[in-house]
Amino acid sequence: MDIEWLDGLETRVRDAVARLEELGEENRALRAQIKTLETRLAAASTPAAESAEEEIGEETENLRAHIRDLEEQLAASETERAEAAAAAKSWEIEREEVRRRVEGLVARLEGLAEG
Repeated sequence: MDIEWLDGLETRVRDAVARLEELGEENRALRAQIKTLETRLAAASTPAAESAEEEIGEETENLRAHIRDLEEQLAASETERAEAAAAAKSWEIEREEVRRRVEGLVARLEGLAEG
């Protein structure tokens, strides 16, 4: 069987793979250059930088407003929790008072029933 043509094909495939690797390296280098140039352009562009600063300032203010809202909600929740705790304590005191009085009435009734 004559497979000499396979040697030529293998050589061409190896060459193509090597060329693809070279092109990949070039592609990565070009992307790095583009990124560097874009960064330099953004830094050199004063209106764009001011616009970005304004956006950051607006976002910062929005976050601060959101934090204030959350703090207010937290304060309201703390107040509500404190009021609920006070109500629960008051209810516990009332319950104890009612229990004490009922026990007193039961004792008096038992005394009357014995006498």
